[in-house]
Amino acid sequence: MNRIGERIAGAAIGVVLLASCVTRAPGNSAAPAASLAGLRLEVPCANPKFNQDTECHWDQNLLQSADPQWKLRREIVRTFGGKPGTTYQVTMRVRGVVEPKNFTGGTVQFEHFQTDGTPVKNDYNFYSLHVSDPEATYTFNRNEEKVGHYTFPIDYRVTIPIRGGATVTMGAYDSNDVAIANHKHFVVAGVPPAPAPFDGQFFQLDVESVRAAR
Repeated sequence: MNRIGERIAGAAIGVVLLASCVTRAPGNSAAPAASLAGLRLEVPCANPKFNQDTECHWDQNLLQSADPQWKLRREIVRTFGGKPGTTYQVTMRVRGVVEPKNFTGGTVQFEHFQTDGTPVKNDYNFYSLHVSDPEATYTFNRNEEKVGHYTFPIDYRVTIPIRGGATVTMGAYDSNDVAIANHKHFVVAGVPPAPAPFDGQFFQLDVESVRAAR
């Protein structure tokens, strides 16, 4: 993340998106998993780095001014497929390199994953998925330890309920233009640009299974 005292909320950036753009794909009643394909957001560093190479400015081409709350706001919006009104249990693999974020409230599912809650205004990023039905916001870089100038790799699986026809929003947000660099050169195996480290931060969601709830 950025310099201490410089930031308040978090960020992440869609490599496939233009500044302040929202991409939207229609759901497919025959293929609910396909409606969530290609979910990946990136925050690439714009060199040179600073503060002993632990921080960087993200690419200024990503700067947006439409929403005064954020300097960086990236969202991928999808309509979940499947049969309207049917609730599905969706298992996703979560992978990436991210910085820490602290929260108050909400339900901690396990180490870096929680449902709902309020992000602490401590100048660090958060990466989230909002589901409109049943409504919930899931955060993927929640961290219990004190925030600092470090990143960590994530690779875990989650199962969440999504109803057919729901709006699903993958988001990453930043109130300024500084991010924590991947200065320890973490690599997530099997995820591009592996075997090279990503120069910045990213997170990616891949649907592994979808089943209708009984």
